[in-house]
Amino acid sequence: MTSNDSGLRVLTAEEGRHYNVLGSAMIYKATSQDTGGAYSLAVETTPPHAGLPMHVHHREDEAMYILDGEYEIKCGADVFRATPGTFVFLPRDTPNGYKNCGEIPGRFIYITSPGGFEALVAETSEVTMQGKPDMHAVHAIANRHGVDFV
Repeated sequence: MTSNDSGLRVLTAEEGRHYNVLGSAMIYKATSQDTGGAYSLAVETTPPHAGLPMHVHHREDEAMYILDGEYEIKCGADVFRATPGTFVFLPRDTPNGYKNCGEIPGRFIYITSPGGFEALVAETSEVTMQGKPDMHAVHAIANRHGVDFV
């Protein structure tokens, strides 16, 4: 990583904070601390047929930009397919979820605004990497960070 006093940060493809949540690998390139609280940005690699069930963020808006693979994304009553080059904005307080519906790993850039969502990811990663995840613990972590599973 390269950085300077002006706030410039340059990270290579594998640099960043690495997490694994329920089988999906995430590399955080920018955290709330890096952006003065404005946003967090990560690249997620989702295994085939994996993803996140319906959930609601009460604190942040979300955006996804699909790099590889094919995702089924739900937002409220809408369900659609997202392929490379697709941008998706998911507003806070709206139930949403996604699934990699392909046979190969999918990848997308993931932005939350304001920043801070990476704290939930870090805590959940710690819980889920210790064998079979305790979903009660995962839900408790999510609730502490303003996210409810539907």
